[in-house]
Amino acid sequence: MKMPAAVKTTLEGLVTDTNILGRPLPELKKKEKKKKRRDLQMPACFRKMSQETAKTFPHTKQVGTYLVGKMINQGSFAKVMEGLHLPTGEKVAIKVIDKKKAQQDSYILKNMKREPRIQQMVKHPHIVQLYETLETENSYYMVMELCLGGDLLDKICDQKKLDEREVRRFTRQIMSAVGHLHHHGIVHRDLKVENFLLDENNNIKIVDFGLSNIMKLEGLSQELLNTQCGSPAYAAPELVAHKKYGPKVDVWSIFDGHSLDRGVSMFAMLTGTLPFTVEPFNIKQLHQKMVNGEISSVPDDISSGAVHFMHSLLEPDPAKRPAIKEAMKDKWLNEGWNRKPLSSITYKNRLHPEDLNSTVLNYMANTMEPGLSEIISVLINNKPSSIMASYSLLLKKLVKSQREHKNLKKNHMLSRHDNKFPKTMNPNPEGETRSLQETKAATLGAFKKVMTRLFSLHNTQQC
Repeated sequence: MKMPAAVKTTLEGLVTDTNILGRPLPELKKKEKKKKRRDLQMPACFRKMSQETAKTFPHTKQVGTYLVGKMINQGSFAKVMEGLHLPTGEKVAIKVIDKKKAQQDSYILKNMKREPRIQQMVKHPHIVQLYETLETENSYYMVMELCLGGDLLDKICDQKKLDEREVRRFTRQIMSAVGHLHHHGIVHRDLKVENFLLDENNNIKIVDFGLSNIMKLEGLSQELLNTQCGSPAYAAPELVAHKKYGPKVDVWSIFDGHSLDRGVSMFAMLTGTLPFTVEPFNIKQLHQKMVNGEISSVPDDISSGAVHFMHSLLEPDPAKRPAIKEAMKDKWLNEGWNRKPLSSITYKNRLHPEDLNSTVLNYMANTMEPGLSEIISVLINNKPSSIMASYSLLLKKLVKSQREHKNLKKNHMLSRHDNKFPKTMNPNPEGETRSLQETKAATLGAFKKVMTRLFSLHNTQQC
């Protein structure tokens, strides 16, 4: 599908490293120019991609190969819309920046295209993936993965207070992503609960790099930033005080926050309260409470380890506040994860050729214009483009199809054994009925015996 003339991809200035192409490539079926597409062996889920989804997807317009649907979120100069990628039939999130509104803010206008460049620099399972960038006369579009679980703010509002184990899991994911950013010289500068999204598996995805910046290495130290930005009440004291700052502003933001609109924060995720409160809101008074360490009282049911961890991160003096690497070693943060301490977990910042899915690559090489080497070059350089979008969404479709097939097979196996259970679980000769709890326990016990015997027979046959 050709892109309308009014739309162009915006990849100027993005980094490309072709040296990595010298590595051995995975064994792939080479593209044959004369090969007919109907002869291509492809997964069933790829064959099901039709225009039916596009016909039923409510949308207002089409930009490139995307239908732009309903609004998910809105900011002062940008909107986030739900979109549909026509070639794959997969849904995406599209950040639409209004150029005319952006022109009213010199900082936003100057750094509008820095956001995708920064996102290209990093790849992490808890950082939202940027697929493609497009530009028209009036708008700038960033196409990203769609997070179906909403944001962490909504989750806190719904549940009021989260279980400490879940808070620990979310915090580990956030700190892992922030540590990855800092390792590659990037400071987010706008970490807040609205920017922590949840995917369909209830995992954190950090979004919105519009205010992010790059730290320059100077010998053994890093150059301090001085631009005052982000939500003031989420900001660390040194940022609010207009002092030079470093990556530790992100460490503060992980647990601090005071939303001007909805009054929740990462602190509230664990305690149900705000770390710092000022009524009515006053930025000077709020800053003074931060500097004085006047943190709201913590409920008695919160563990002492969690309280100590929060207080260490909310240290007003950046010199005493732990860096992200040091914070990762905290005892509470690693409780229950002895085999996987957070500080020991690292992620590749780039895909290597051997990491790529050969099924998706073969399909793309046989159905898209770019050759195999160009496709691989784009992917290993994490370059936002139509190729990156197609590969990521096809892989997502394939993984989802394989998971559904696996679950279907598992459910079929369970239903076969369920049919072997007696219709009644009441062998009492006097006709007395069991309680529902006893019946469930008996059913579960019978099921475990059947499955144990099944696995025992399976293992015996393998031996």
